[in-house]
Amino acid sequence: MRSLTDFLRCLPGVAPRKAYKLVLAGNLLSEELKRDLHPRSDSLFDLVTVVGPDAAAAILQAYKDRILPMQKSKSPSNAPEAEAYVHGAELLREEIRERKRRNDCVEDVSLVRESDFHDQHLTNRIFYKNAGPGPAKLTLAGIDVWKDLRRFASNSGKSTGYEYSFTWTGTDGVRRRSG
Repeated sequence: MRSLTDFLRCLPGVAPRKAYKLVLAGNLLSEELKRDLHPRSDSLFDLVTVVGPDAAAAILQAYKDRILPMQKSKSPSNAPEAEAYVHGAELLREEIRERKRRNDCVEDVSLVRESDFHDQHLTNRIFYKNAGPGPAKLTLAGIDVWKDLRRFASNSGKSTGYEYSFTWTGTDGVRRRSG
């Protein structure tokens, strides 16, 4: 998925900062279309907003209708990158559904798939929410998964940190580990 800033930059002649403010704070998009703007990740430190296909189509139409702020003496022209992004809407919608499912896995472990175990950050969020912060065992996607926690000291020995790992035996019978 493309960031909102990147999408606006692929519209020739648009003033990206002014357009960004108009899209997020203005009334260019309806409330329903604003829900198609998503955070790139669940990290508190990642403030990038990505644009979904429906919001992208509305922004592109606003560009063609000369509603977006433009640079001086510029006018809308062909925007092949933006058009291609909008035409790939079904793939983008599938990506949004997958991101939502993965986010919902934390609350509802019945949504977890075996392929999710390789994402250590997601697996740790699931364990933390459903089993607490320490070592634990959960049955996810019908597979027993163990979380191990190991304490380690810094080189100077003045501070410590923790490292976690996950082990499970996959449906193919192979023992796996992430972390």
